[in-house]
Amino acid sequence: MEIPADEHGLIRRADTVGTHTTEKTLQRGVTRKDLYRLWRGAMADYAKVSDLDAVEKHRLTVIAAAGAGRPGRLFSHVSAAAVHRLSMLRPDLGKVHVTSPKVGKQTARVRRHQAVVDEKDIVVVDGVKVTTLERTACDVARLGNSRQALVVLDAALRRDADIQRMNEILESCRRFKGVEMLRRMLPHASASSESVGESLSRAVMLEFPDLPVPRQQVEIRNDAGVIVARVDFLLADRVVGEFDGMIKYNGAVGDAPAWRVVVDEKLREDRLRALGYTVVRWTWDDLRDKAAFYLMLKRALRSAGVDR
Repeated sequence: MEIPADEHGLIRRADTVGTHTTEKTLQRGVTRKDLYRLWRGAMADYAKVSDLDAVEKHRLTVIAAAGAGRPGRLFSHVSAAAVHRLSMLRPDLGKVHVTSPKVGKQTARVRRHQAVVDEKDIVVVDGVKVTTLERTACDVARLGNSRQALVVLDAALRRDADIQRMNEILESCRRFKGVEMLRRMLPHASASSESVGESLSRAVMLEFPDLPVPRQQVEIRNDAGVIVARVDFLLADRVVGEFDGMIKYNGAVGDAPAWRVVVDEKLREDRLRALGYTVVRWTWDDLRDKAAFYLMLKRALRSAGVDR
């Protein structure tokens, strides 16, 4: 007999043992790696869970935990971000995060935060009670470094988070751990960063005060007013910066073969250079070495005749 799963693919012991299966059968499935135990009393198909990335696996774990524990628990921080599918930079997903007004016992799998959360900062997503997009981004930003903070704040704004509410949350968290990080990075948050890589690029740039503040998603036009390109970054109105995070030159990109993408990008850069722009591209690897990234940008600025 096939063991039924819910809409999330979860097999819950309480709903299946005695009606569709036995405790022994479930345990045998876990031992044989047919089933993956996500939480006490909640399992899923092992192969399907193994195919999930870390955030999606954490998301499913939170959903499993929500159905197994005390009803009404409020999931927060990176756990709420996972449920919202909010982009993060290298999140620590080792524990499920919950927030409550009372101090609770920390366990090997649960991180408890003490806070009173306003009802307007609580929503239900996929049956799980979580903090809102705005509150979640602020909480994750508070407890991260500057790069992690900007990535999650940008991601929230891309999802139409209310910046006014985020500023109100900032003021309400004045005594909270990490609030200075949130206070420092929230003014820099922008929906114009269209990916984690673009947010990270801008966060690294902000670490160098002598670099010009970049404009983002700028439309470059020729003398006839025709749009030549829409660029990721424009520094000092002369240097075009492009984060090259998606293009893989050893395979296809979307429906286009790799060679076509390379040719199109070359022609695009030629048109930008013909208009007098200096073009510089970087990848994830370049962002891992901030000193080298800084020198790359400085060389481009000097080449363009702009060196602040």
